[in-house]
Amino acid sequence: MHRQVLGLWKAGSIVAAAAGLLVLQPAAASPRLISLAFNSQLGSPQQLGADEFRQKLVASVGKRIVIDERATNALGSENAILAATRAGSVDMAVLSGSVVSSVVPELGVFDIPFLFRDTAHAKAVAQGPAGAAIATKFADKGLTLLAIGRQGFRNVTNSKRPVRTPEDIRGLKIRVIPNEIYQMTFKALGAEVVPMEFPLVYTALKDGRLDGQENPVPTIAGSRLYEVQKYLTLTGHFFAPIAFVANRAMFEQLPPADQAMLIALAKEGAEVTWQAKLDAASLEQVRSGGMDVIETFDRQPFVDAVKPLDQEFEKRFGKDLLAAIRSTR
Repeated sequence: MHRQVLGLWKAGSIVAAAAGLLVLQPAAASPRLISLAFNSQLGSPQQLGADEFRQKLVASVGKRIVIDERATNALGSENAILAATRAGSVDMAVLSGSVVSSVVPELGVFDIPFLFRDTAHAKAVAQGPAGAAIATKFADKGLTLLAIGRQGFRNVTNSKRPVRTPEDIRGLKIRVIPNEIYQMTFKALGAEVVPMEFPLVYTALKDGRLDGQENPVPTIAGSRLYEVQKYLTLTGHFFAPIAFVANRAMFEQLPPADQAMLIALAKEGAEVTWQAKLDAASLEQVRSGGMDVIETFDRQPFVDAVKPLDQEFEKRFGKDLLAAIRSTR
């Protein structure tokens, strides 16, 4: 399946490349390449969103533009791709929101544990006034936010024991994204927190440097973490958005009509991620791989364990914003 998806990805890139080399400029202008990068498993929400964006863009502009896509580890970690996008060596990227929030702290409101009731709640916030306000914070970071999509709710895995209470997490060496809120949260749950870039995680789990990690179920399945982890608990502790971003200088060089088109097409790409149904098949895959999946447990003790962090979150993001998010329907 992986080879099949990879083949489709390469085929899509060839089709895009065949569309031509002229950028959003008059036909006589010199050719220019527009790059689009992401680092995640093929078949992930990032790829689904990037594919939709690319296909719609090629259909819209015909021979005026080509998208040069770079997937998985071709350009390094997500932090490396983010840095390259800010610097202008990558034009556009589809990245985990929790990585982008290290540069745009306001996006970190999505990282708050147990803030979102479900996917519909997160989508309403992302596409509402809060999302619009967050988008304005990207400009002075060298970025333009085109759209917010969905990676999914994140869940805990480990190789030591079933996790049903916060006490079961206590003392486990848990890898998290190098993200301050993620680290605060798992410290509050009693874990020994190990920030680490994702490409290093499988090996660290295999050789015992890590006991566990946390990710959406499709990422756990796509990365075959069931080969090095025994237990998965569907904690749903963080909601993970996806940020469709562009280098600001590149974006602002485009005519207003083309800027509006990129935003509209990125939103279409994001919508595919909001609609994707990946969890059921991924759960079946990890179970077939030998994982014990803990679905039934009392989530409230986990919520209570991170409650002391509320004051810090209110200080960072504002009590009114958090109240508005919680009341969004």
